Amino acid sequence: MKATRAHLVPAHGFTLVELMVTLVVAVVLAVIAIPSYHTMTLNARRDSVVDALVASLHYARNQALNQDQNTTVCAGTPGPTCAGGSWTTGWEVVQAPPASTSVVLTSHVLQAASTAPALTAVQGSVGFQFSGNGLVTFLPTLSSGTELMKICDSRGAAAARAVEISRAGYIQSSSKPGTAPDGTALSCP
Repeated sequence: MKATRAHLVPAHGFTLVELMVTLVVAVVLAVIAIPSYHTMTLNARRDSVVDALVASLHYARNQALNQDQNTTVCAGTPGPTCAGGSWTTGWEVVQAPPASTSVVLTSHVLQAASTAPALTAVQGSVGFQFSGNGLVTFLPTLSSGTELMKICDSRGAAAARAVEISRAGYIQSSSKPGTAPDGTALSCP
């Protein structure tokens, strides 16, 4: 009889060293990525509030111009009467046709969370009424020609953004965090 040789089959899989190196690389990547992800999430939340507010203001102005009817952006979600409310809970766009009941066109509710950005009116406006010619009346009436809406989060003024509304109906948002649209520094409470 002939002696047979045993054929060695190569082992498949990872060695312990390869597995440990892979885990170390994964941990290093996680340590680097998690703070960046947190900052990105906070920026996205802040920017979504800015974008939604600007969109609602433009929508209200366009509705007022197209329908030749007063259209108001009201603080909070008080219903068609637009009485009271706080910007921290969101806002509504309300149209008041002549000799008719006010109609809520759209509403935007802000989430109540510890990481949610806070929205405040610097001069205390609780609403912006756009007339049929596109001009703005601040509610309550302001002595200045503009209102600045600040959006601040837990990071403070350096990460804040703002939206400015003028009596002429011009709406602009700050492009650089920490500054108002005109370039002045923002402060957060």
